[in-house]
Amino acid sequence: MKVCPSTVLNSDASENVDYNDPSFPAYIKKGQLSGYPDFRAISHWHDDLEFILILEGGMSYDVNGQKISLQTGEGIFVNSRCFHYGYSDTYTECFFLCILLSPLLLSVNTYIVQTCLNPLIQNVHLPYQKLTPSIQWQNSVLRDLEMLYDSNTDKIQPFIILEKTAHIFRLLAENMDCLTDNHKNTEDILMLTAMIGYVQKNYPNKILLKDLSESGNCCKTKCTSLFQKYLNTSPMLYVNQYRLEKSISLLRNTGMSITEIAYACGFSNTSYFCELFHKYYGTTPGKFRGRKDI
Repeated sequence: MKVCPSTVLNSDASENVDYNDPSFPAYIKKGQLSGYPDFRAISHWHDDLEFILILEGGMSYDVNGQKISLQTGEGIFVNSRCFHYGYSDTYTECFFLCILLSPLLLSVNTYIVQTCLNPLIQNVHLPYQKLTPSIQWQNSVLRDLEMLYDSNTDKIQPFIILEKTAHIFRLLAENMDCLTDNHKNTEDILMLTAMIGYVQKNYPNKILLKDLSESGNCCKTKCTSLFQKYLNTSPMLYVNQYRLEKSISLLRNTGMSITEIAYACGFSNTSYFCELFHKYYGTTPGKFRGRKDI
């Protein structure tokens, strides 16, 4: 997921989403894996339910440290507040739909929230569900995702989104009992979530391994182990990847100078920022800003 430079964090450090329309909580866009450094999105989480539909190619998806393989025509549902990211270790291109639907869309009264939404979004045994066309109800979800994108390419259509959201949520809720229990390592997830939240709040400032480990209430060795186990990276590499994603948004959406962006994203100097940017994106920040295809 791309994030905007003015990202607002919730009290628990989960990340708000840059919706198509700021006044309507739905994110419906196409994406491609080559748009991320090393064909690997940065791990993130949010209150919204996320759906991915593979249009062409394939990628791996990591949800709470569990790896799922996705191919053309398949998809995945990621539950609220589970951290996740897509990637390709073979640097293979993948085109996909990314749709985020907020539970707020259906939170019309307390009864619906308590009896219909909470049992789904608060189900710790259901961090994700792979969606396969050969299973009828899952195929229905995949087709709804296609229709959501097709009907909202130019302008948000609220009634269509509400209709499809209700249908998708109903299908998930009705089939919860037969879904695989994918719940593992709750304590690890809580520690890692706290540390990722610390990065999201403090990336403009200097961050040391000691700061990260303390935010997760663990030692530095445990901190390093968790990042390697669940995110396949080191803590400090994750910090730099997050800062680079923030710099991309600033390059696209502001007139700030390269030096201003470097310092705003927490880099100690412009040279290091440009060196790291070139390493991940194969170009300089200035040339990237001048591209017409971003």
